[in-house]
Order: sequence, then structure tokens, then C-alpha cells
Amino acid sequence: MIKNKKYQRAAVILAALLVFLFFPMKQPLVSSNYSRVITDRNGQIMRVFLNSNQQYCLPPGFSDTLPEKLKLAVIHFEDRYFRYHPGINPVSLVRAIIQNHKEKRTVSGASTITMQLARIRKGRRRTPINKTLEMCEALRIEARFSKDEILKLYLDHAPYGGNIIGYQAAAWRYFGKPPVQLSWAEACLLAVLPNSPGKMSPVKNNDLLREKRNRLLKSLYMSHTIDTATLNNSLNEHMPAEIVPFDLVAPHLAQRMDNETSQKQRIVKTSIDASIQQRANYLVQRYSRLLAYYGIQNTAVIVIENKNRKVRAYIGSQDFYGTAGMNDGVKAMRSSGSLLKPFLYALAFNDGLILPGSLMQDIPTFYGSFSPSNASEMYSGMVTAQDALVRSLNVPAVRLLYTYGHYRFYQFLKDAGISTLFRPADSYGLPLIIGGAEVTLEEISAMYCGLANLGSFAPLLYVEDEKPEQQAKNLIDTLSSVMVLNVLNNLQRPGAEYYWTKFNNQFPVAWKTGTSYGHKDAWAVGANPLYTVGVWVGNFDAATNKNLSGAASAGPLLFDIFDILPHDADNAWWNFNDYNFETIKVCASTGYMASGRCDKIIETRAPQADKLRQCMYCIKTEVDSLNEFRVCSRCWQNGHHQQKYLSYPPLVMEYLRKNGEVTERIPPHNPECTATRDNNLIEIAYPEEGAKIMVSRDFNGQYQPVVFSAAHQIANQNIFWYIDNIYLGMTHKNHKMACIPEKGNHSLTLVDSYGNTKNTSFYATRSQ
Repeated sequence: MIKNKKYQRAAVILAALLVFLFFPMKQPLVSSNYSRVITDRNGQIMRVFLNSNQQYCLPPGFSDTLPEKLKLAVIHFEDRYFRYHPGINPVSLVRAIIQNHKEKRTVSGASTITMQLARIRKGRRRTPINKTLEMCEALRIEARFSKDEILKLYLDHAPYGGNIIGYQAAAWRYFGKPPVQLSWAEACLLAVLPNSPGKMSPVKNNDLLREKRNRLLKSLYMSHTIDTATLNNSLNEHMPAEIVPFDLVAPHLAQRMDNETSQKQRIVKTSIDASIQQRANYLVQRYSRLLAYYGIQNTAVIVIENKNRKVRAYIGSQDFYGTAGMNDGVKAMRSSGSLLKPFLYALAFNDGLILPGSLMQDIPTFYGSFSPSNASEMYSGMVTAQDALVRSLNVPAVRLLYTYGHYRFYQFLKDAGISTLFRPADSYGLPLIIGGAEVTLEEISAMYCGLANLGSFAPLLYVEDEKPEQQAKNLIDTLSSVMVLNVLNNLQRPGAEYYWTKFNNQFPVAWKTGTSYGHKDAWAVGANPLYTVGVWVGNFDAATNKNLSGAASAGPLLFDIFDILPHDADNAWWNFNDYNFETIKVCASTGYMASGRCDKIIETRAPQADKLRQCMYCIKTEVDSLNEFRVCSRCWQNGHHQQKYLSYPPLVMEYLRKNGEVTERIPPHNPECTATRDNNLIEIAYPEEGAKIMVSRDFNGQYQPVVFSAAHQIANQNIFWYIDNIYLGMTHKNHKMACIPEKGNHSLTLVDSYGNTKNTSFYATRSQ
């Protein structure tokens, strides 16, 4: 009976012990107060943030494998029987009790690595009671974890002096390298440091620490862990001279990722390629020093890999810690300048409104009070769509937007990813296409990436393993995209890049520049099949600077960055022949669908062959035998015949002549014929029909004349001007007339020497 009771007590004790050992412990075993680590696509550190205790403690998952040198050094120094004891080393414990009793002070603590992990886990002070609790917890830890797991947990959370926690942070902060690259001397230093992290520092007063390191090295030699050469080399290694800062790569994006991603995600692997980022950063810093001489203080750059839309370089400013450097120029809203024009032309190609070779009018144009002008303040009369885009002419672009529809274009921009249009479409109106909109470098570069992806638009990706949350939107036809890209490849490159075609190692780039109104922003965005690069330069305080221009200020840096990017000769440009298209016949003179009136006809590709307008400038008319006058059935005589002409509006003809272009003279209708008059020989440029004009005062209070303008299809013609049937005067060649109209409605009549007339009406108001 007594024997059974002994067995029962033993069973109860055993059961209690098993419950104690295997009862679940709080997870994670050690508090997960880790630093946040932002890395590039390959795991290279971009930035490490302090944890909530203002410490550097890298998450365990950042390095899953302990370096063999560090494992051997730590076990040899801290706990040589670590692999064999159950968490408590009885021999060491007895020896420590005897030594401490003899010395009347604590000489040895007999703590195993597992017991030290238990102390770190709870953060207890070193007292006899806490030591007992640590031994109990060490037994429980050993029952649940392998020796390698325990060693890793200990080294991940061991104190290494100052605000450095864990072997990973210690390796980077003391030696500027990952733990896997530690030498034997460095591993030994990290092995002895947690023993007294508050008393010794590797970078100052480190003689005692050097002595402990060297003692451990000699002990490893005596145990045949290292050889003589390794010992001698290790003893001669210098101690760390300073704390090494963590790498700071793409700091603006690192800060953005810290703000925009879940704090539960301790390691964020971004899409950044550190090699591209660092080379681009060097170019930006070097170029920014040059810009500073001209009063241009800030630069931002983004590099996108087109096939996956991942951002490979992100530079929010040239100096993160400089004046206003923490401002992120990639996300800043700035005036778009001319950057939106390629998308309007692509949409116009897509709709069949024009083709690259189609003629567009470049003449003074008025839309109510809005009158766009080119940057040069000159007019060409007629230009091809390709030339208008290459030269970034404002007037043809505004006229094209008027035809395409500003609301449709506004909606396209929103669908394509421009989120900064905070006003309704009508508030932007036609100036939308010439810098009236706000964009960010991030989103406008994503737009050009969409163009490089042949009309497929989607948001950019910043996390390497991230998948697109939404399907890409196909908003522009493939052929239209390739057409625009080909046009943009013809832009004249800046500086030495002007001769890029002369060098075999050069590559094509479709690029566009933009300069905001008032010279506050300069842009350059370019793309090839592999990459899209966006550059903005200016001042974060939006200061005006006449030195700012897209081509001169941002363009050179754009091509410098393209030069450092990987190239692929087999994927250098888009091939027309890879895509389906229709071939149509167009007028060689005007670029529109050929008609029976066109003399010269060529074949070209078109996205929407059935929608392109017929040529409206080629005419066929009856003329007299001398080709002096056009005639009709009321006035023709023997010898009359049909003749083909290229007929432009009078205002176009005037500017063509001003630019020295030889234009075909279309004869006027026979003046002796009363059947018809040539009203279309005269064109009133200003005021347009129904215009409301303001008669303003000068500084002296006097009303200033309003200048009316017109054009005649035939050079050297006289025009007689009348307002409300009151004669104003005559003009010859240059048809401009000044007048100070009274407040109210007026009619303006123009008459030429043949009796042809042109009328318009307008309303005048006077400033008070």
C-alpha cells in the first residue's frame, strides 16, 4: 500500500513536471519589437528604422542562417557544453556556488545560453530569485526548441552596446557588413560583447574588449578551432573606429514605404534596384551642382522597368538631408507643361482625325478670351502633325484638343491614372493641353510607361513581390502608340546627344520635354521598350527661373540616366511589322485621305483607315485659257479648262508667305462675272464672329486701340475696312487695323479691290 502511494506521488510529480515543461509558452518567445528594414529587390538594405525603444534590432527573418564562425565563437565563450546540457549546466552551477562563496561576491553566474535567453525574454534584473526562475524557464525552452533555434533566438536579441540589439545590427553597425562576411576577429568581438555591453564599447575605451577578444581567439586556437595563421592575422585586426551608419538608398521611397505599408510587415522588399539607384543618384548629385549655378535647386528622377511597371530608381531630391531635401519631388504636383501633348496626338491618330503626315493649321486662333500662342510667338501657317509634336507647338495642339474634345481628353487622363485633376473638365478647358493641369512625376512617367506598353495603362509597382491589383486598361491602339513613339524619337537631343545617330552604341529614345508657364518647372520624360525615365528640375518653393527649360535643364540628365541602364540590341525599338495595320492612300501634299482632286497619292499605315477625313485643301476648278481667272458657266469662253490647286485659307497663306514658303497662286474668279463673289479670299483673324472684346485703359487713363487683323489669299491686295458702315481705312499686304470701338454691338466689314467682302460681328466693353 505504501509502495503504491510512492508510485502515485512519483506519477503526480512526473505529470506536474511534464505539464511545466510542455505547457505552451507565450509566442513569440521574445518580444517582436524589431526595426523596420526596407530593402531593394535583391535584399540589399536601403534603410533601417529605429524600433519603438529607439534601438536597432533587425528582424530574425532578415538573416535566417547563423554564420558558422559566430556560432563557434559564442558557444566556446559563453557555454561550451551548450550542445549537451538540458538548459542548465549542473557542473557550472556547482562550481559557481563554490567560487562565489569563497570570494564572498559574484564571480560566476553559471548562466547557460538558454538561461541568458530566458533573462532577455523577461528583462529581469540579476538576482538569486530571478536566477532560479531563469533556470526553470531554460528547461521549458529546451523542451520546445532545438539548440540551433535557441542559439539564433539568443543572438537575435542579445545586447551589443548602446542601442544595438542582436548580432545582425551589431555586424552592420560595427563593421558595415552582413554577418556572413564576419572575420574570426569580428566574430569573437561579437561573442564577448554581450557579456558586458554596458561597460565596454568597440569604438572607445576598448582595450579591455580587445583583451577579451584576443583571449577568446587564443582559446579557439588552443582547441584547434582555428590555425596559427588565422590566429596571428586575427590578433592584428583593428578594433572598430566608429559606428557605421546603415545604408541610406532611395531614402524618399524608403520613408514612403514605411508610411504606406503595414507596420506588421517588418521587412519590405521594394522594387528598387540598388545598383541603378546608386548610379542614378550619383548622376543627379553631379548634375544638381551644375544647376545650382543657375539658381535651380531641386531635382527628382524616377526609373521604371516597362515590362512589369516596377520602379527601379526613385530620387525625390538630390540631397535628402539638404535644404528642403526631404520634400519628395516624385510626388509633388506641378504644372505639366507640354507633357500631355503626345497622348492627345495618339488619341487623334487612334480616332482617325489625323496621321503623322497630316497638315495642321498654325495660325493666330481665338476661343473666346483664350488665344493660345507658341513659345516662339511665331506661326508657321501649316505644319504636319509630326512636326507640330516634335516642335511642341501650342496652337496646333489646342486646335486639335478643340476638335477631339477637352472633356474626352480629361476623362482619358483620369482613366489612364492621372489623379491630380481636382477640378472639373470645364475648369481646365483648352489650356489643359499646354500646362493648365497639375501632374506628378510619378504619374506622368507612368503615362509614358503606358505608351511604351503600347497603349496599356496601369499603376506603378514599388514592392518586388507585389502583383497588380487591377487589370491594365488598353486606352490607345497599338499602332497609334507606335506612331507617336516614332515621332518622339525624332526630337532633337541636347548637347553631345545631338549626334547620337553617329555612334554605333547609341539607342533610340522616345522623349518629350515640358516647361511650365512662368519657367517654374522643367520636365523630360523618355521611353524605350525596356525603360521609362522621368526627370523634373526646378525649385520646391515654385520660384520662377528663366534658366528653366525642359530641353536644356532636364534633357541632359535624362540621357545620362538612359546611358547607365541595361541595353538589349534585340529589343531596342518597336517594329511596325510586328503589329496589324491597314494601308490607305493619302494625299502626299496634305496627309489626308486622297480624293479625285489630289495630284500626288502615296500609301501609308493608319489605325482607323475608314475614319480619316478626305483631303480638303486640294481643289479642281475651271480656269480661263491664260490661267488668270477662275470661270464658271456664266463667264467662261473658248480655251477654259480644269486645273488642280492646293488651296489654303487666306490666313494660312499669309503666314506661309511670311515664312518664305512658295505657295500656289489660285486665281480669283473673273471679276466681270456677276454670278458669284470670292468671299473666301478674305479671312478675318480677329475678332472672330460673336467675340466679346475689352477696350482697356493705359496708365494715363486713355483707352487703348484694339488691333483687328485679317488675311487675303492673294498677295499685294488692298483691303478696305468699315465698322458699322463707317470707313476706317485701307491696308496693303499687312492687314491690321487699329480702332477704339464704343461699348455695344458692332459689325466689321472688309472689302477687297475685286469687290469681295467679309463680315463679322462682335460686342465691345470698356474698362472703368
